[in-house]
Amino acid sequence: MSQIIYNIPHQENFSREDFITAFQKKNKNETKSSGRYQFQKLLSNGDIYRVGRNNYRMAEDSKGYYSYQYSEPAFDIAKKIETLYQELDFRIFELVQLNEFVNHQIAHNVIFVSVESGLGSYVFDSLKDQYIGKILLNPSVEIFHQYWSDDMIVIQKLISESPKGEGAVWETRLEKMLVDLVADKLLLSSVNSGEYDSIFHQAFQDFYIDESQLFRYARRRNAKNKVLLHINETDLRMGL
Repeated sequence: MSQIIYNIPHQENFSREDFITAFQKKNKNETKSSGRYQFQKLLSNGDIYRVGRNNYRMAEDSKGYYSYQYSEPAFDIAKKIETLYQELDFRIFELVQLNEFVNHQIAHNVIFVSVESGLGSYVFDSLKDQYIGKILLNPSVEIFHQYWSDDMIVIQKLISESPKGEGAVWETRLEKMLVDLVADKLLLSSVNSGEYDSIFHQAFQDFYIDESQLFRYARRRNAKNKVLLHINETDLRMGL
């Protein structure tokens, strides 16, 4: 099967249709349906990866898929919310997730819980008695830093079109994290701006990035140009 995708230049993007054409050229008697099956199999196995809408590349040995092991407090909050509000759309991001990317390690964690519009106050009311003095609802930058404590919980509004987690829906994808870094006022006030270029470079160097999802969310947050400021052109795969 690798011989099929090797017919497509290693450093070039290809569509599903490109793959099926190469597959049928190599296997004269196979149908398009067989080509679609083999394509999905390679995608599921990680032999190819998505960089945009119907835009794929061969896997690179130096890269992997981003994942993060959430802290016990973050898992507890997620389970509480899922139990209380089974249909609620929310995401959780921990400030210490950035320690994989920054030079100056973050010592004190903050758990950001982004909740779909209009429902943040309900989640806040449901959790405030269990986390007395450690939970804030839509705080200003000043209030956020005034009450900052380890494992503090911040309830925020979930921006529409926020990427969903690869595992649990509430997990924060790398694409969302990168956009929020340059668009969220609390994160902007918490992370040294001198770290941003290296964060983006390491993210693109070490992990597969779905660029169409990254920039779709960035446009939703009016942050596309801010994102581009921190990305080397050579890191981009879609030529945006």
